[in-house]
Amino acid sequence: IAFCFSGCNLVDIAVGMLVLGLRCFSASNFAQADFKSHSVLLLLLCAVPVMRLLKLLRRFEDFHLILKAFRQASEALPVLLFILSVIVLVFASLIYVLEPRSNIESLPKALWLTVVTVGTVGYGDVVPKSAGGILVTAALIVVSALYMAIPVGIVGKAFSDVWDDRNKLLMIHRTRNRFLERGYKAQDIPPMFCSFDQNGDGVLDLPEFIAMMHKMQVALGTERMVELFFSLDSDGSGGIDDAEFVRTIFPSAHAQIYGSRHGTEGTTGE
Repeated sequence: IAFCFSGCNLVDIAVGMLVLGLRCFSASNFAQADFKSHSVLLLLLCAVPVMRLLKLLRRFEDFHLILKAFRQASEALPVLLFILSVIVLVFASLIYVLEPRSNIESLPKALWLTVVTVGTVGYGDVVPKSAGGILVTAALIVVSALYMAIPVGIVGKAFSDVWDDRNKLLMIHRTRNRFLERGYKAQDIPPMFCSFDQNGDGVLDLPEFIAMMHKMQVALGTERMVELFFSLDSDGSGGIDDAEFVRTIFPSAHAQIYGSRHGTEGTTGE
């Protein structure tokens, strides 16, 4: 089920359904079709190339790094968006009040001018004509240039942090996908560690860890397994327990499996 509902596989299924829908129309139907009245057909024709391009996402393993950076930056974005909305509404109201109705006949048009100015696009389709409107727009340009540097800096810093740690993040991402593809879940990790803990010390050393990965047919390659082991062994103790593994590979399931227990003590050490 997890394999079928993964993002890339859902895209493949969607592409297949779209192509099947288009094949329901014969060539003669395409020639005689009025696309303005056949909105569904027009939607299918526009969606197929987009979905086919999205199929290439499985070839770009680094794509999830961008998503992770945006997830990290998203904590600060709601407040920034709220302040941005206040700035846009205040300046749009001032422009609407100061500009003649022959130029800015409605508040939505003033909002459009404000949004285009804040975004530093400047289409030029709507421009202020009164002296007061020009002064307010000039102030908006300065304020927006200073303010827009804040969210750009936050997102850039988050992406820089993720990119600096990309090797570890990519290794964790690959390991998680390999486990899910083999049908293993986070709940399978504690008994798995227990069965491969040959000396009964509650942790797996490097040979035991590599043996477990090979036995579970998690095809990562020995070199990547060694790299993953030392990235999980953050304290340099030479061993990792099941709690460390789950917390890193399946962080959302850690609290569910180990309850209120904290730290790196795993179930195999009890």
